[in-house]
Amino acid sequence: MTDTGRLHPATALLTHHQPTNDTTAESSSDKVALITVLVVDDDPTIRLLIASGLQRKGYRVLLAADGQEGLEVFGQHAPDLVLVDMDMPRLDGFGTLRAIRSGQAGINGRHVPLLMLTGHDDVGSINDAFDAGATDFMPKPINLPLLTERVRYALSGAARERALREAQLEQASACKLARLGFWHLDVHSGKLEWSEGAADMLGWPTLPGGVEELTALASPEHRQRLETALSVASQNREGLDLELTIGQGNLERTLRLQSADQSNEHCLVGAFQDVTALRAFEDKALYLAAHDELTGLPKRHCFLGLLAERLAQAPETRWLVAVLDISRLHRINEALGIRAGDQALVLFSRRLERFAPSHALLGRLEAGSFGVAVPLPDSADPRQLCQQWMPPLARAQHIAGQEVYIDFTAGASVYPDDARDAETLLGAALQAQRLARSQTGQQRLLLKQEILGHTDSGALSFEAHLQQALQRDEFFLVYQPQQHLADGHISAVEALLRWRHASRGVVSPAEFIPLLEESGQIVDVGDWVIGEACRQLAEWQRAGLHLRMSINLSAVQFNQPDFPQRIMAHVTANRLLPKQLELEITESAAMSHPEQTLKMLLELKDLGFSIAIDDFGTGHSTYHYLLRFPIDTLKIDRSFTNSVTEERSCRTIVRSLTTLSQGLGFKTIAEGVETQRQRDYLEALDVDEIQGFWLAKPMTADRLSAFVAAVGRRLSQPR
Repeated sequence: MTDTGRLHPATALLTHHQPTNDTTAESSSDKVALITVLVVDDDPTIRLLIASGLQRKGYRVLLAADGQEGLEVFGQHAPDLVLVDMDMPRLDGFGTLRAIRSGQAGINGRHVPLLMLTGHDDVGSINDAFDAGATDFMPKPINLPLLTERVRYALSGAARERALREAQLEQASACKLARLGFWHLDVHSGKLEWSEGAADMLGWPTLPGGVEELTALASPEHRQRLETALSVASQNREGLDLELTIGQGNLERTLRLQSADQSNEHCLVGAFQDVTALRAFEDKALYLAAHDELTGLPKRHCFLGLLAERLAQAPETRWLVAVLDISRLHRINEALGIRAGDQALVLFSRRLERFAPSHALLGRLEAGSFGVAVPLPDSADPRQLCQQWMPPLARAQHIAGQEVYIDFTAGASVYPDDARDAETLLGAALQAQRLARSQTGQQRLLLKQEILGHTDSGALSFEAHLQQALQRDEFFLVYQPQQHLADGHISAVEALLRWRHASRGVVSPAEFIPLLEESGQIVDVGDWVIGEACRQLAEWQRAGLHLRMSINLSAVQFNQPDFPQRIMAHVTANRLLPKQLELEITESAAMSHPEQTLKMLLELKDLGFSIAIDDFGTGHSTYHYLLRFPIDTLKIDRSFTNSVTEERSCRTIVRSLTTLSQGLGFKTIAEGVETQRQRDYLEALDVDEIQGFWLAKPMTADRLSAFVAAVGRRLSQPR
């Protein structure tokens, strides 16, 4: 039957029809959430019958008198389901289905459920309906209860398919971003199949079609490992996980192949990931972390690590370790600008590379200081050797359009005469260099062995007074707070040692702590620090202030065999728990004797203490030991914090460290935060906690209590 009435008045009437059944009635604000059904039929009685039945079930119904009109309504309203009669004028049901499925009426037509209404009972018509794109069919005359159930079932199926498509799209997007794909290996034939788009992802014209072809493409050092892994996985149905280099030239890729244990003896199914860019990023991050960006020389941590390796490889060889410091670098910075100062550093480093012995180990230690380590022949005189290559380093250079004379002072120590480990050797050379700098106009180089002859009575008096400082009760502690970025609360404090000299007042730790370590007095002073920090922590706890106490450990102190027992004695005496203390050891100290460090860390961890690596700068071999050390906290060195807002490389390094820490379950603390911008950048880079002058300078215990209370009040105020 043909309906000559127009579509839109009837559609509007039905759309705003309110169901009489209270369970399906919707308020006007809920109508947008109704499921929309389009009924396309040339019989007005059937249209109204279906519309009435569906509306009682809570559906929104649109009507169309033929296929052509149905396509127009579909394009305007994008219904959730369409009921289409088979026989209609202008455009029959088959044509309507094909038009909707082809996307002529709208892109959502490819997936919307389409139910064919038919009075035909022949199988051919039904097959034609499915070929045209029907989801289901419904015979006439219409059985309303059955039709509403078919509609409900079709909509449920469409919802499941939609969720599946979305999940597949999400999975495909994630795989594309992660450069992840899948492979299938026929165990018997050796045939390899790859997921769609794998060749484009890898940038390869073709993919290896079998195990032999894949093995031939692998780098020679990986071929045997690949063959063995695939053989074991195939024969024992075990999983595999290996990383290998495949391809050559610009087609070379680093792939990670993985599969779980297999139950099917005929095939292996697994995933692959292109980690080429990731490994390149990690290598670059490691290099940037270990090398000075300006000069390209190893940083202090890396220099010490390399020197320690050289000493361990040839313990019988004598070594000269020198520290060279550019004189008055700050004057160049002030007069000509920071860039001119950077240019002076680069020029000096290039001359150092040119004139230092070819087998010398070079590094930039800090600011204008450089380290040099040179093996010494048995009979060689250290000063004569230095005189062969040091003098040409001092000369005039053209910087910022001006001629600037670059001079330096140097100090040197000798292995094994002055010390037997890299850290102490460098410290001895630095001590000699500082004294050489104070002897202006006398000589450019001073050896550690010559220090006694140049030490004045004032320096001797200073050291003698330091020996009595502990007995005279001149040491005291200050505490610097650490803030948790996620919620702003003060989570911990770091205990810092200070010395109040009788005549000089408060002395900088940089002046007296190296002397304590050199004399061995740091063991007793460090023991006092731990006891005082534990006493203060217990006092705070009794007052209701619960904080984590962070305590710095010297390498000398850390290497005492009875150290765990000594620190536990303080914890027990103050009725504390070991987990309330976090013990900090610098990266250089930890890496000076890594196996011994590991043993001590494990013992302390078993007792319940938290462990932090301080001044982290990613030394030459630190990542390997990070995976073994039982660490809880990684403290990011202030050199990265200082430049995090200006230098992209520093941000990259900090982000790689936070990502690494999250993966290994570490907490990260950034030291030396001095500005709001640094704090904001670090929070964006997923650093957990911060410490520095922006938050607070080190303070006495009573001021710390007041500071924490003030922060707590500020956080509790409504925003």
